[in-house]
Amino acid sequence: MKNPIVMIKQCIEKEEPYFVLRGQDICALPAIEAYYNAIKEQVKDPYFIEEIEEIMKDFRAYREEQQTHIPD
Repeated sequence: MKNPIVMIKQCIEKEEPYFVLRGQDICALPAIEAYYNAIKEQVKDPYFIEEIEEIMKDFRAYREEQQTHIPD
């Protein structure tokens, strides 16, 4: 998986917008699931699809272990 800190720095340098989801965000998992469904239709790179699947697993596991809520 790509380093998110590096990715954010690259976006800042290019003045490119970016969006961050946290594990504690109650809406994060549904947002990632919607993104996953969109990439399955439009992206052919199986490695990228697998990365998003792993991210979904991580967010699901976090939700099972911690309470989620609207983040600060």
